[in-house]
Amino acid sequence: MDILTTLLNPGVLFFILGLIAILVNSNLSIPESVVKFVSIYLMLSIGFKGGVSLHGTSILGDGLMIIGIIIAMSAFVPIYSYFLLKKKLGVADACAIGATYGSNSTLTYITAAGFLTSIGVAYDGYMTVALVVMETPAIILSVVMAQLSLKGPGRRSTKAVVKEAITDGTLIVLVGSMVIGYLLTALGTEKSPLATFISGDMFTGMLVFFLLYMGTVVGKKIKEIESFPMILVVFSIVAPIVNGVIAILISKACGFDHGDAFLLTILCASASYIVAPAILKDTLPEANPAKYLTMSMGITFPLNIVIGIPVYWWAVQKFV
Repeated sequence: MDILTTLLNPGVLFFILGLIAILVNSNLSIPESVVKFVSIYLMLSIGFKGGVSLHGTSILGDGLMIIGIIIAMSAFVPIYSYFLLKKKLGVADACAIGATYGSNSTLTYITAAGFLTSIGVAYDGYMTVALVVMETPAIILSVVMAQLSLKGPGRRSTKAVVKEAITDGTLIVLVGSMVIGYLLTALGTEKSPLATFISGDMFTGMLVFFLLYMGTVVGKKIKEIESFPMILVVFSIVAPIVNGVIAILISKACGFDHGDAFLLTILCASASYIVAPAILKDTLPEANPAKYLTMSMGITFPLNIVIGIPVYWWAVQKFV
């Protein structure tokens, strides 16, 4: 499959439609309550399907290797971000950006998984475990690094940060639905009306709708980039590419299947715009959300959806 064919994926096209609608000052608006329902549905669906797949797959071998790589990248990204950015931006912003880029974008992962499904490429259930594992380590590490560097009253304890990270609603839905999918498969009852609700055409339709909405959100963020510091623009483009290339090289060295290698690359190349900002807002209030949120949502996310998915898939097919 060539890059042009990949770009014509329905999700990508509807994302671009939403983006264009905002850039031409359309009055397109999607109610937040509807968006919240769709986002929870997508998390539930990908978690359930991951649990079903995980039941028939041993997490030993490649699964443990991939989870180990994810944990290593979750530590590596915040550390290099801290040393690259702290002199120009300060400790708080450098740590917040490291947390954002060391974590992942669940929607980017879901879009990539949907893309693999649409072209008939399999991936293992432990990739959803990797998605869950990567949600929080970078956030916790970054906040701890900031605590060690920043002094002042009212600093939250590491225990409080960990608790908030692991009780985030997105993470609970992902983990819970994955456990439910695994248990129902073990009991032989996963092929029920629930399976129809969380998969197939309905999942694709919900994903396309959510990407249309995300196009409108990104369009609003793009309008903020005009006066954005160039160092942040460069970082939000280059860092994901570097992380993605590292994942591809590791996948080649380890001999991972194409589906798993592609999703590993997407996980490493994406940046959080939901979980990390929600936690950082309270745990690292010295950091400026306008910086790390605009970077992840306004630059990295659209680049990954429109260009990253087809390019990374091409690279995985060619080099892994």
